[in-house]
Amino acid sequence: MSRVIEAKVWKRDDGRTASVYGACPWTSPGEKPRWSMVYVGYTVLHPDGTTGTGREPWGSREAAQAWCDANPKFPGMSQG
Repeated sequence: MSRVIEAKVWKRDDGRTASVYGACPWTSPGEKPRWSMVYVGYTVLHPDGTTGTGREPWGSREAAQAWCDANPKFPGMSQG
């Protein structure tokens, strides 16, 4: 069963964002201080280890939980 987790992204001081699930977004040690991890809402962690639903995170834990409750057999985003 999927469970609710906090959604977070890397955010640069100029407003750009990057996924926390890929490579780090900075390209040099001098660039690293410009990035910080920020929370942007709530998403779901699926039984197959994938995260999200292909949409923006929910603004509340309750809304994300409502999606989990409505989709109890959702296996995850893995296509393999």
